Amino acid sequence: MKSFFCTVIGFLYFANGLFAQDKAQGVSLYNDGKYADALKIYDQLIRVNDHDTDSFFGRGMTKMALNDYAGAEVDFKRVTKLNPRDADAFLNVGIAEFKQGDNADAIEDIKTSIAIRPNYADAYNYKGNVDYAMDDSVRALYDYTNAIRLDSSNIDGYFNRAYVEIDMHRFQDAYNDLTNVLFIDPKDETAFFYRGLTLDEMKKYLDAAAQYNYAILYDPKYAEAYLNRGLDKYQLKFYDGAKEDFTQVLKLDSDNAVAYYCRGLCEHLMKDEKSAVNDYGLAIKYQSDYSEAYYARGTSFIVLNLTDAACTDFNSANRLGYPAAQSALNYYCKGKQGSARQTNQQPPKKQGWIIQ
Repeated sequence: MKSFFCTVIGFLYFANGLFAQDKAQGVSLYNDGKYADALKIYDQLIRVNDHDTDSFFGRGMTKMALNDYAGAEVDFKRVTKLNPRDADAFLNVGIAEFKQGDNADAIEDIKTSIAIRPNYADAYNYKGNVDYAMDDSVRALYDYTNAIRLDSSNIDGYFNRAYVEIDMHRFQDAYNDLTNVLFIDPKDETAFFYRGLTLDEMKKYLDAAAQYNYAILYDPKYAEAYLNRGLDKYQLKFYDGAKEDFTQVLKLDSDNAVAYYCRGLCEHLMKDEKSAVNDYGLAIKYQSDYSEAYYARGTSFIVLNLTDAACTDFNSANRLGYPAAQSALNYYCKGKQGSARQTNQQPPKKQGWIIQ
């Protein structure tokens, strides 16, 4: 599944000279994910030659992989001192700063990278991430657009622009960008998933479900796609099919409180109140402050003529701030008589992730 941020810029390593063999070994260990071993090699190389930019760059990349962003920043800054025209090093300084929450300095170093290499699509892409983190969505869109202009096959640029457009409620624009991703990679399950999300936001539930079908086709373990497809079926009143999807979510993620809650809603509407009570209880087990689940279980207890249990749940929902709980308490729990009423519980919003 695609990362929502572009990945740390990789490095091409052409080892030469006296330390070529050790340099090659460091790169090989890095590429194999043996970061601790790679770090030892780069430490040795730098002890022998503390002016070798390749070794500092390689060590910076390795520290990035180990989440040592402060250490990586020091190494990349060493590269920029040794070679003030290294655009890759300035970009990675910016990335390391951004990872540490230093957005202002990150922007300046990424701008320097772009000044050195004006056609640097990856730098624009990452600058968009930092701008977005600084709550400048307009500037972020401009940066992602530049990244795409410079590299029309830049999947990260299309993805990131789509995420910002979703956050800005520009759902059709986001759908179009995700379609561009699929022109580049027709089997990208994440693009199908997010196209489904944009269609959900436009209330095109049947079309959205079709997108989740493709996401599941290319990733049969995509729990969020099953969940969202189930929510679409719920909206379309296909409760049996929705329940099947929520059950599939739970096979993949057995402590998913939302899936238990949603399956309970289906069971409630299918008049299977005992099963609904059980699923609401499991939702509460895995999310103890799930006010909607307390309220929904209370309504099922009412149908089962278990008023005391219902009132206990309505009280819990009310304490957690669920808006309808007080009305339920007034109606059922203060001596008023009335027949059980089927509630029109709403499912949660679709599951998805936006750039953080």
